[in-house]
Amino acid sequence: MAEAVKAAAARQLPAFKLGKKQVFLPNHVITMLRKEHLPPNEACFKVPLRFTKFDLRDYLWNLYGVEVTTVRSYVKQQPLTQRSTSSRSWYRPQPHKIMTVELAKPFQWPDAPADLEPWSNDLWRMREETIEQRNEEQLARQRMQIPLKSQQQTLPKERQQLGELAKKMLSGEVKWENNVVLDPRWDKILGREKAGKSTETTTTTTTTTTSS
Repeated sequence: MAEAVKAAAARQLPAFKLGKKQVFLPNHVITMLRKEHLPPNEACFKVPLRFTKFDLRDYLWNLYGVEVTTVRSYVKQQPLTQRSTSSRSWYRPQPHKIMTVELAKPFQWPDAPADLEPWSNDLWRMREETIEQRNEEQLARQRMQIPLKSQQQTLPKERQQLGELAKKMLSGEVKWENNVVLDPRWDKILGREKAGKSTETTTTTTTTTTSS
């Protein structure tokens, strides 16, 4: 009996009774959520729907050695979502299960990194902006309020550059040229057209003078 007590003390067992469920190949995903309003002795997790409070408590102890005193859980329902723009069918996505645990030892989140380049923050931001714009277009399409390209508040960068270049060309500030060497035969054709235009102008002037 004394040896069992010594072995238990050496392993530093938690204050609660551990479960006997053995998991060899786990296929569940547990996400720790950063909640600024929680005190240092609490932590929040997003767990699978089939997870129980005892599963999360044993999971934190066996994998990370974190002792948990109490666990609170609730199921967060998701809003109704339309299946597609052309369908009138709506459905409710699978809800999320959130668990908040009270830790035996306090925990403090590290400061957020100032440089987010290693995590491809620019790519993530472009993705979020694209998704938001797509959702706005889908909502406008449902309300039959589809704006024209010229009436959009935020035009693409390429269209803005083309618009600025067109204004400069109309004002004469920039001369259009594509730096393409034409076939010499085009010079003769253009020369003939210029000559024809000059003769037409001379004839018109002579007719106007005679008529007057």
